[in-house]
Amino acid sequence: MYHGEPPPFLYHGPSILARFVFFGLLALALIFVDSRYRYLETVRDGLTIVLYPLQNIAHWPAQTFHEISVYFRSKNTLAKDNENLKQRLLGYEYTEQTNLSIRRENEQLRALLDVRAVAQRHVVPVEVFHGVRDPFVQKLTINKGKHHEIKEGAAVLDAHGIAGQVTRTFPFMAEVTLLIEKDFITPVQNARTGVRNVLYGTGAGTPMELRFVTPDSDIREGDLLVTSGLENIYPEGLSVATIRTIEHNPEEIFLNVVADPVADASNSRYLLVVEPLPPLHEPVEKQAHE
Repeated sequence: MYHGEPPPFLYHGPSILARFVFFGLLALALIFVDSRYRYLETVRDGLTIVLYPLQNIAHWPAQTFHEISVYFRSKNTLAKDNENLKQRLLGYEYTEQTNLSIRRENEQLRALLDVRAVAQRHVVPVEVFHGVRDPFVQKLTINKGKHHEIKEGAAVLDAHGIAGQVTRTFPFMAEVTLLIEKDFITPVQNARTGVRNVLYGTGAGTPMELRFVTPDSDIREGDLLVTSGLENIYPEGLSVATIRTIEHNPEEIFLNVVADPVADASNSRYLLVVEPLPPLHEPVEKQAHE
């Protein structure tokens, strides 16, 4: 064999042209027979059955890639939609909380207007600035003081009734002592019987005490205690507390009467300060001087 000659197998058998002509004629004959007599339909069906698994295997990588792409694309879309829904939900919750807060404040303000009508004195609406952080001192700081004609001794009301009394004033703020302050005294009377008495505070988390009540007194659980109007500090007839329990110890002279305050100044944002009236009797020294 010489260098550069074609391989020997090209010289075995018929020539390339002869084979091309033979297979071309065979293809035309098969096309004619198939179109004329449909002999090859069974063969095609058999080949389809045989080749179907191979087609699935060949199609599997592309199908798998498509499904994976769809999965991650759907997952990302779902995550984004979920995040958007969370943000919208937070926005709705914030709006709802804001609306609830506004409605609560409006209810408090409307109730304060009703209390103002009952007070029949000059009143100053105030806002709670902050509470004293000492748990043993029941006091609040309000956002108005001497500059706003807030005076020491003035009664402080919330939407339900008497909450406390102004005990210290500053130019632009004032300190309010709540009725529940330990040993804080409030003159009251029973709204049902009109009997006057004195109500004492006992500190946070404990009920108030109505002291010096004799066993023969006409008093019942659930009775409403209102301001008596004595000393011109509190307007007469405003709610103070309700009787919770009445206990009688034979070894003691007076009944053990506890009451719950109706005011809830620690949870109120707005309060009313009622200007106290001047004392009914001027001091003797002042009268002598005049």
